This record gives sequence, structure tokens and C-alpha cells, in this order.
Amino acid sequence: MYNPGDYAVVSRYGVCRVDSVGHPSLSCANPSMDYYTLSPVNEDCVIYIPCNISEERIRPIITKEQALSLIRSIPSIKTRKGKDKQRLVRYKEAMASGRPDALLAVIMEIWQMNEDIIRKGKPISKITEAALFREAEAMFNFEMGQALGCRASDVPDVIHKMVTTAERQK
Repeated sequence: MYNPGDYAVVSRYGVCRVDSVGHPSLSCANPSMDYYTLSPVNEDCVIYIPCNISEERIRPIITKEQALSLIRSIPSIKTRKGKDKQRLVRYKEAMASGRPDALLAVIMEIWQMNEDIIRKGKPISKITEAALFREAEAMFNFEMGQALGCRASDVPDVIHKMVTTAERQK
């Protein structure tokens, strides 16, 4: 059970603040159910999720230890190759799950693909993947920032410093 003021991850929305728990004043709300009223931190909207089915759609934010472990795993992440349609299916599944490991895989795959294109001297022109990259990165950074106790905008620097330090120590 989440309480007002708690933060949790909601599938398809990312990190959300729990504003209240109870029956909302919505005509479509089931009068016999309590709902979480949630505000996504990276969107301007309100979400209502029945408390009794929330386990399927809400999960706790990863811990600081889990976030640090995930960052430490970045150098060993193997990106997948595949056809555009297969990649888009994986990306959509990762976004729907909101799991940081799945989001990181999407981010790394698109980043590596873009690096390969740049190395070949070609322009990057995949608008769909650029948008997915930004969306996955934002969702990932908001949760990582919450777990690490920093702003989402600081997460790329934290990752860069940790990965660079780990590479120098090898």
C-alpha cells in the first residue's frame, strides 16, 4: 500500500507521486473501490488506479543499491541487432514495463546503433527511434534520480563518472 507523498513507478508513465488514496470524485469510478490518485513527475496529468489491482500497474522505485548496480553493469551490456519492426516491438515492451533494466537496454541499443551510423559517416535519420530514445531516457533518468537522490538531469553525469572511473580502474 502506498501513502500520500510516496513515489512509485506506474507502467507507461514512469515515476509518479501518490497524491491521495480513497474514492475520487469521478462519475466513472467504482463507488465500492479505493483509488490511488497519482501525478507523474514528467507529465502534467492525473492518473487514477484502483488500489486492489495496483500491483499489476504500480511498483516501488528501485533502491539506491539496485540503481548503482545497474549503472555498474552498463559496460557489460550487449546490445541486440535486429530488424526495425522487431526493435520497435522491444522498445514498446520496455516502455510499457517501465523497468529500468529494460529501458537501459533500449537506450544502449539506440545509442550503439547511432554510434555505428556515425562511424560509417551517415546521417542519423530515424526520427521514431530518436523520440523513443528521449522517452526511454527521461523515464529511466527520473527513476534513477529518485533512487540516487539527485535530479533526473544529473543522472547522465553520475553514470558517466561511474563508468569512466570503473574503466580507469581496470
